[in-house]
Amino acid sequence: MADRFFKFSLPIGIAGILLNLFLFATNFYYELVIPVFENSGLEGAPFVFFDNLVFYTPCIFMVLFAAYIVAGQIYKRKAQTKTEDEVTEKLVEKNAAVQKELDERAEFLKHKYYTNCPNCGSVRAENESVCSFCGASLIRKK
Repeated sequence: MADRFFKFSLPIGIAGILLNLFLFATNFYYELVIPVFENSGLEGAPFVFFDNLVFYTPCIFMVLFAAYIVAGQIYKRKAQTKTEDEVTEKLVEKNAAVQKELDERAEFLKHKYYTNCPNCGSVRAENESVCSFCGASLIRKK
């Protein structure tokens, strides 16, 4: 859900800031909304409050759009870091398995082996260090 919400935070935020900057600079929004309050019968402090609120509404929205951009970029960076961490973890696990296999192969290659079992005489299968028939060691002693 948050991924969809922040997917286009940068272009939407910039567009929102520019639109509200235009509305504030031209007083278009103010001139459109303030007659409603003038005809409502409000006077004194309530009218001044709503007059200022309407006048500064585009500025408030610019700040909100800027916060939306920042929050979107923070979310995207955290999601990217999480993905990078998951990929790194998988690579570390894969490399550990490969290293274990290489270590086992290196240990196997350190020794010389009988071609036939010294105990039962059966032929040694490739990459075997013990006889598959009787279980005797096929490693030659030095």
